[in-house]
Amino acid sequence: MNRKLLLTFTVGVFLLGMMELIISGILELMSSDLGISNALTGQLITVYAVSFAIFGPVLVKATEKFRPKPIILASLVIFIIGNLIFGLSSTFLMLAVGRVVTALAAAVFIVKIMDMTVLLSAPAIRGRMIALVYMGFSAANVFGIPIGTIVGQQFGWRVIFWLVILLAILVGFGIIALTPDKKGDDLGEPVADKILNMKNIALYIGVTMSVLIGNYIVIGYISPLMTSNGYTIGSVSIALLIAGAGGMLGTILGGNMVDRIGTKKTLSIMLSLFMVSMALMPLLYGIPVLFYINLFLWSLFQWSTSPTVQSGLVLNVQGSAANVFSWNMSGLNLGIGIGAIIGGIYINWFDISYAPWLSVFIIAMGLLCTVFIKDADHSYQ
Repeated sequence: MNRKLLLTFTVGVFLLGMMELIISGILELMSSDLGISNALTGQLITVYAVSFAIFGPVLVKATEKFRPKPIILASLVIFIIGNLIFGLSSTFLMLAVGRVVTALAAAVFIVKIMDMTVLLSAPAIRGRMIALVYMGFSAANVFGIPIGTIVGQQFGWRVIFWLVILLAILVGFGIIALTPDKKGDDLGEPVADKILNMKNIALYIGVTMSVLIGNYIVIGYISPLMTSNGYTIGSVSIALLIAGAGGMLGTILGGNMVDRIGTKKTLSIMLSLFMVSMALMPLLYGIPVLFYINLFLWSLFQWSTSPTVQSGLVLNVQGSAANVFSWNMSGLNLGIGIGAIIGGIYINWFDISYAPWLSVFIIAMGLLCTVFIKDADHSYQ
């Protein structure tokens, strides 16, 4: 897989990751502008996530017989249309429609990109290649969300979406020029997938869901969580930048650990550390330096699980991994949606400061799933 194509895939995932995650950074700006509550605005996260989770596998299945390149390009065009709707919205309903359209596009785009990455990568370095492409999501935290939040504060939140549309057009040109216009069988792999261990796949998706539910109870409402504990709205951008840096490093670290020690050991270590960082968070609000350090580590541990789970899924499928990637992305987005719902309920009834302790118990369920995974890392050899 050449570097230009790798970069194009990563930037594409960055854009879609930014649109999925940006709401947490501009939540209060949108709420104030449109006159709706923080809790209701936060449900735009849920709208996107549930749409992705429900329709993603259906759309991926419906397009599996077609060459991936035109499908990737078509999904990018739909993504642009969704952002256009979102940027022009003046009501919650219009915003929700824009989120649904972008979610449907992202559900196909990301899965096809990840499947192409697997097919074009040598097995011995597959974990690292998956990590590098998926690093677009963590890069969206480092650059996209903080910069988007700053742009929103200075020029209005709608400007963010016009910039995204421009970048999406550039990504489209890169895909046209660099992506092979072939199906999986032309790349040396059979198109149809064969599930080798459905139990393992279900457990990996269970890990994904628990991680994202636990994470989004907190990160989905990071702005009100921080401001309610004495931090300024400007500090939220700093916090997201720090968390994003941790996420980028975590994605790379997870991919490299998988290639060295396997998926099960990597997940066990990172989930345990993720729980510790969540447990410590409510104790550190009054000590900004330690709070930011812990935020960095929390994000590092959380994001390291993404390439680990995806590498594990590949080990349990013969042929194309598009369908299992789609199921996992549905689990990921369903986890985000459930986390956002739980977080919204929590901030209405309880002190948001202690939400991380609730996350600890949910992440523990993911660690329990890991215990029952049958290690198949020998498949890399």
